[in-house]
Amino acid sequence: MNSEHNSSQGEDVVLSPEKSVVRQGQIVYRPSGPWTPAIHSLLRHLRQTGFTSIPEIIGSGCNENGQEMLSYIEGEFVHPGPWSDEGIIEVGQLLRKLHDASATFKSQPGSVWKPWFLRELGDSRLVYSHGDIAPWNMVTRDGMPIALIDWEYAGPVHPLVELARVCWLFPQLHDDDVAGRVGLPDVNARARQLRLLVDAYGVDPSLRTALFDMIVEVVVRETAEEAIELQVTPESEGPLWGLAWRARSAAWILRHRGVLEKALNTRLF
Repeated sequence: MNSEHNSSQGEDVVLSPEKSVVRQGQIVYRPSGPWTPAIHSLLRHLRQTGFTSIPEIIGSGCNENGQEMLSYIEGEFVHPGPWSDEGIIEVGQLLRKLHDASATFKSQPGSVWKPWFLRELGDSRLVYSHGDIAPWNMVTRDGMPIALIDWEYAGPVHPLVELARVCWLFPQLHDDDVAGRVGLPDVNARARQLRLLVDAYGVDPSLRTALFDMIVEVVVRETAEEAIELQVTPESEGPLWGLAWRARSAAWILRHRGVLEKALNTRLF
């Protein structure tokens, strides 16, 4: 055995069975891919520029079994359940800091990034970012965001596209029965959180109508991607909740378009 860590030593705690992600002590192991070197170069750049709300790369980044090695970050998840206004503001500020830190990152020629539907949206003004920012990938302490984990889909993305997905998933613009299941507030309270988030990020007023349209497009496209990933066909059977809640979320957003657009374009204070 060389000096690299090996997840076969000691007891593994399975973090994601479907992705073969395990934790051993303070190290998280997952299968590496052709995109892993590019992701690690981005993580190193972010840390060098002062953005530390990310896992640390352990050793060379991979062990002899081809597993990626990153530090485990202690904390909790606000999922499922509502975020506080203070937490929402911190999410918006964290995303802005991430985009500012990554603005100076230069992807090396030949770098490989994992295919992801968000890369197909928006124009050519890209940043290199997390790509899959969601409550289940945001570690918190006392309800406040402290770190982003699961950088599998990191890579080029339009900042407004990534912000649109964050605006969907953190104020949780979901259908009413989903809201009831997890204790979300009413549409007006969630619209207010949407405004708090975009204000905290610092979205230019001229882009806010485009942001609403992008939120809808992201939800619809993600629903389609979920169907493709699940290989849904006319012969498919069984529960398809992942498709249902996303599709119903898109319908809810459109149904409440007036309230949400007003929140985006009206000063709170």
